[in-house]
Amino acid sequence: MNTINDQTFYHRNWRWFVLGTLFLATFLNYFDRQTLGTAIDPIAEEFGLDNIQIGNLLSAFLITYAWMHLVIGIITDRIKNLRLFFPIMVIGWSVSTILVGVVDNYQHLIWLRYLLGIWEAVNFPICIMIISRIFPVQERNLALGIFASGAFLATLAAPPVVIYFSNAFNWRFAFVVAGSIGVLWLIPWLIIFRKPEERVENWEEYYKGRDEKDLKAQINGILSSYWKIIKAPGFWGVALIGIGIIPSLYFATQWFPRFFTQALKVPYDQTLSVRLSAIYFMQDVGLWIGGAVVLFLATRKVAILKSRKTVIVFAWLLMMSVMVVPELNSVGWSVFFLSLYVFGIGAFLGNQHAFKQDIVKGSVATVAALVGFVEMNFTSLVIKRIGIMTNETGDFTQVFFMMAALATFALVVVFVFMRKKWLRIE
Repeated sequence: MNTINDQTFYHRNWRWFVLGTLFLATFLNYFDRQTLGTAIDPIAEEFGLDNIQIGNLLSAFLITYAWMHLVIGIITDRIKNLRLFFPIMVIGWSVSTILVGVVDNYQHLIWLRYLLGIWEAVNFPICIMIISRIFPVQERNLALGIFASGAFLATLAAPPVVIYFSNAFNWRFAFVVAGSIGVLWLIPWLIIFRKPEERVENWEEYYKGRDEKDLKAQINGILSSYWKIIKAPGFWGVALIGIGIIPSLYFATQWFPRFFTQALKVPYDQTLSVRLSAIYFMQDVGLWIGGAVVLFLATRKVAILKSRKTVIVFAWLLMMSVMVVPELNSVGWSVFFLSLYVFGIGAFLGNQHAFKQDIVKGSVATVAALVGFVEMNFTSLVIKRIGIMTNETGDFTQVFFMMAALATFALVVVFVFMRKKWLRIE
């Protein structure tokens, strides 16, 4: 959807300023959740945790995050005052992160991670929905890549910050700092995201028929939206792609620190942070380049669907490099091949986000949320399973091959389900 014409530079490019605030929110969203995975070594040492307990702790966030998606999408698609609703959720996840810094036992830590999952579930559905409303179709892949890259820049920034505070002071300081930054995000958001109905053509059309006062009518409307989405083949395609790709994303962000310290004996200091940041940087590059290549091909009259599939194939090929890692005894070569792997994750993931906008017009947030429910429930099981698989030996070989198999499954799904007749690319 194009912004209404205006002569000033700010109003003509307002959608890009909004995108900047979505990028910052996504950065904070992922920095907060990434803090635990990066600080897991000193946390495990303080509380005496084994890999099974670590797996339970890392998956706690994912469980509530997944189940919250059942309701957050339908709520987001119906709330008109996004300007206030979004910051309430950001404050919620920021406070939950701060409180981790004062916990005194393992159970309290798990409960705070459950709480974090509830608040953070809103970010991707609301960001994807806003982008679908304010950007024309040819710009959406790039916009999605930019917004989602906030997540990977957070994973890039988290290792040096968290490891510094953990070594120089205490791991608890990292959580207090990470959560406190969220309050500052309110300033640009409240300044920029004002009166979207005056800036975007047909903004109010998204809410037609959604202001029923009768409770029964509202419930029927929600059930109707769910049914319309789940009977769409494209929805199941996007959800199954997520089952293949999202576990790889969380394996990288939550378990890579443990892989380096436990399997490769890398010390928990800034040498570890440098290696992790180098890897996560390539995730971000993959998102940007994946979106830019789709835009490049589209401007040269290549169909958008074909452009996305082309990028996805190359992304999958790069992800297969993960199978080389178990054969390596070199930390440097492990960093190299894991960097290729996460580049592929980024490029693949950006296109999966784009597909979420093409399922049911006017219900983008609900589609994204239901997809999140499916993929995150499965991911929580995988993250917990990794703890069990690695607890006794510290060997990640089976995990790497499992990730390669899941990525291959996602590629097959793309060519089976992502068909023009089942998508609304417009």
